[in-house]
Amino acid sequence: MKLYLLSYMMCVLMFIAGTSVAQPPGRAPEFVRSPYTVTIGNPDSNWRITPYGQVELRLHHDSTRSYADSIGGAVLVHDDSLGSKRGRMQFSARGSRIGFKMEAPTYRGIRPLALVEGDFEGNQPSDVSEASFYNNATFRLRHAYIKLLSDPIDVLAGQTWGLFGHQPFFFPSSSQSLFYLPIPNAVLVRTMQVRISHAFKSKLVDVELAAAVVRPPQRDAALPEGQAGVRVRFNRIRGVPSCDAGTDGTPTDALTIGFSGLVRAFSVDEPSARPNATREATGWGASIDALVPIIPVKSVENRGNALTFTGSFVHGRGIADQTRTQAGATFPPLPGYTPNVDNGLVTYDANGNLRTIDWRTFVVTLQYYLPPTGRLFLATNYTQAQSSNVASLTDSSQAARVYKLARYFDANVFFDVTPALRVGLSYHLTVQRFVDEATARNHRWMLSAYYFF
Repeated sequence: MKLYLLSYMMCVLMFIAGTSVAQPPGRAPEFVRSPYTVTIGNPDSNWRITPYGQVELRLHHDSTRSYADSIGGAVLVHDDSLGSKRGRMQFSARGSRIGFKMEAPTYRGIRPLALVEGDFEGNQPSDVSEASFYNNATFRLRHAYIKLLSDPIDVLAGQTWGLFGHQPFFFPSSSQSLFYLPIPNAVLVRTMQVRISHAFKSKLVDVELAAAVVRPPQRDAALPEGQAGVRVRFNRIRGVPSCDAGTDGTPTDALTIGFSGLVRAFSVDEPSARPNATREATGWGASIDALVPIIPVKSVENRGNALTFTGSFVHGRGIADQTRTQAGATFPPLPGYTPNVDNGLVTYDANGNLRTIDWRTFVVTLQYYLPPTGRLFLATNYTQAQSSNVASLTDSSQAARVYKLARYFDANVFFDVTPALRVGLSYHLTVQRFVDEATARNHRWMLSAYYFF
């Protein structure tokens, strides 16, 4: 009800104050989605509010009964089960979302911004019916943050994309991930944080430095997570980012290389039905990312014949939540013991030592806009995740439910019917090798439509 009232109020404000529909500079008319910006106040002290979002419709057919509407990091059903031999058909609009950007007047050189966004993919009770799951989707918070922009430093506080992996700049381009749905083995995390950053800009090269204090993966560790990164842009060579991150049309950006890392602490109750002590461990992660225009865009007005490569390589321990590679890993079964940390990050070995689970992942993406206009474009992604120790840390009774190697491939065709309407057809293949050496596969075909506002 609150969402509907807020939407109604925004419509009234637009009617009273007027809506800005000016074309963003440097964008071709074929790709422009003019924002619904409401300006309130006199020219010297304007308040600006921009409602935005999308209506998303997805039709999926899977060869197994492994997935709900989003693939994410779900574990495939084992190849000796009934679910591996029977398919699944799903229709979903749960990815639809709405958000509001708010800009206050600049005050003493500080420009305050705020953003709040939600969608309908929230958690629902496990015993909910299929009809309720798809037709009565739960609204959830995606982003909610405040940002202060100034010449010496920018400050962000709230929930949004993690600094690790420089999200969302290097996201893959897929009908699953095009608007921030996770694909296997790729970094995608929204979390609470306080971040500071500064960009050193020139005509040839921009260098951005950032550091953040982030919500820890385990609250009982009593320490925040730390993240830091540097991103370098070479401004003379421009391509199309793999993820259309803008609400006002397809952007272009420079050849970019990013480096980022994180460190986190774990403090887990000892493996006992009545623990009297904790065991400590440290997790860490490093990410190298690149956006390389193989065939640069001719100009910001023409994306036809543009070919862009995006790549990401991640290595770390205790970071499965960053790449959604929890892989089904759990703690060894012990009657009466409940771990005080999420599964998939750490576990106990046979000697009772707390161990972080190791993962190495990579993602490569190619995206090509067909000439002459680029309204029709193709994208393909390949990802892989592999752990060197999850098998040795998995109890034999769980070997058929934990994978140690995962591969993913997709191929996508998109067409921009209008600047506000995109349709897509895609194929997705997921392969997982379990600790017991069995291999499971899922083939997904997907038809999607997106209406942006």
